[in-house]
Amino acid sequence: METCKMPHCKEAGTHTWALVPVCVEHRRAIKLETKQYYLRNISYQMRTNYMGIMPLIPWSRKE
Repeated sequence: METCKMPHCKEAGTHTWALVPVCVEHRRAIKLETKQYYLRNISYQMRTNYMGIMPLIPWSRKE
């Protein structure tokens, strides 16, 4: 089993977000953050949890 890919997290990556393994707590945080973003309650730059895994998301990489 992989570990959560969020920086500084050592929990088991039991779930995924955008194909990236994350723990239960970080998945919940990213989901809430995403909902707030699409409801226009927070800006893109305020999505700190999402930004933590963004370099690992296959379709967000620039090669």
